[in-house]
Amino acid sequence: MITETANADPVTPAVRKPHESGSHLQSDVGRSMRNALKLGMGLMGSWVVALGIRLALPRFLGIAQFGEWQFADAFTTAAFILMSLGVETYTRREIAARREHASEYLGGTLALSIAISVVVMIVALLGLRASGKSDQVLVLVLILGIAQVMTNLNLIFAAILHAVGEVNELSFLNVASKMLFAAGIAIALLAGFGVVGVAYAMLASEAARFFCLGFLARKHVQLRFRIDIISLRKVLLASFPFFLSGVASTIYSRIDVSIMSFVTTDYEVGLYGAASTLAGISLLLSPLIGWILMPLTTRAASRSEAELMLVSRRAMELILVVAFPVTLFLGVGADYLIVGAFGKAFAPAEHSLRVLAPTFVLTYAAIVTATLLIRLERGWAVTWVSVSGMVLAPALNLWLVPLCFAKYGQGGAGIGAALSLTGTEMFTTGIMCYLLGRQAFDRRLVYALSKTFLIGAIVVVGDYLMKDLGLGIWRLAIDVVFYFAAVTMTGALDVKGGIALARSAIASRGAPQPAAGQET
Repeated sequence: MITETANADPVTPAVRKPHESGSHLQSDVGRSMRNALKLGMGLMGSWVVALGIRLALPRFLGIAQFGEWQFADAFTTAAFILMSLGVETYTRREIAARREHASEYLGGTLALSIAISVVVMIVALLGLRASGKSDQVLVLVLILGIAQVMTNLNLIFAAILHAVGEVNELSFLNVASKMLFAAGIAIALLAGFGVVGVAYAMLASEAARFFCLGFLARKHVQLRFRIDIISLRKVLLASFPFFLSGVASTIYSRIDVSIMSFVTTDYEVGLYGAASTLAGISLLLSPLIGWILMPLTTRAASRSEAELMLVSRRAMELILVVAFPVTLFLGVGADYLIVGAFGKAFAPAEHSLRVLAPTFVLTYAAIVTATLLIRLERGWAVTWVSVSGMVLAPALNLWLVPLCFAKYGQGGAGIGAALSLTGTEMFTTGIMCYLLGRQAFDRRLVYALSKTFLIGAIVVVGDYLMKDLGLGIWRLAIDVVFYFAAVTMTGALDVKGGIALARSAIASRGAPQPAAGQET
């Protein structure tokens, strides 16, 4: 099994001088902040385009066809996660320290992934045909399945570029691929191809991205595609816990739509899809966490565990304090957001959105805690937590979806699915925080989070009381002003600290970077 590469460094963390460790940490944080800014700008551009797509599809497709799209997308995402092999996470962890290693396993990974995809596709289509799914749904699954294969391979190429810090062209490509997808959707809808045309647009976008990312990976790490069975076997063994964890977390986060499709109707799936589409806005920062935090913690862990904990605590504080208000206002403003985004026909999805909103603060916390556990060589703990979530989620969905559908009627199935997802995330995130123990939570972090959650609770109660005052949408403006005034005055949001961190990142732009051997 391929292990950590700390042995490549002749200077061990135990004998580093304090000022050397601090210098490396400042340099790494500065470089990671600059990369985060570049990726974030690209992500923002692609997110704006993606948001337009998210908001347009339900309106143009209608609730039932949008439900078919949601099912095919969720089903293929869950089914084809099997071909990911866990190599993306392994790549982020290892290539940051030794980029030449990518050529030893990438060719074999691509070949094996494609072979697995062919088998999965045949089994999936036969199974869906036997279950009575329509021809249009089968066509969607076929097209989106091929697109999902491309997506999973693209994640590996992107992981290589993230790990070595070559993100300029990647940021541009992220935006360009989303614009291609949007243009393809517009052409498909105007030409009358409907939901199938939208699927072809996604396939074209991912295929173009695949060829461009392959070129960039070869350019920046001198990548060579060859099949080395011995190296591939070692990498697959090292990646196996990441693979199981990825399979489990993907299945339990997407199983709700599949179960809903089989036990209720496409109409219910469409309503829930609208709620989950808006809720997904709060996950805007989630790609940046994996792209930036894994390489940063890799270098911090190679120097000392104390430095790793410091980086992780500050990352947790920053991410949650930024993510919490987005999640909060998705919840309190659900009534206006659903109708404003999709029209009155989607109004029953309001309650699903309110129940889903807390899930994404939990998701951010889970990403950070999972990354830290992996860096502490506890990847199997993350795996078993995810597997337990994979078992819990279907059980909750099979119980709550039909129960809430029968009790609440239209939109009720979405409430059941949202309760299942939120409950599963609470369980998995709580277990991982428990496994980390007190070492990952210092007094500053606990105080900041406590103040943030308390202020959030006050906003929720105040918003509920204001609904009877006839303020309309102005109540949300009051919520926003109160929240940000409260977190600033109480110190829950460290404005000065954030400005200082940004200045530090900019100041270190011209600072000498540590040599490759020193970084590992």
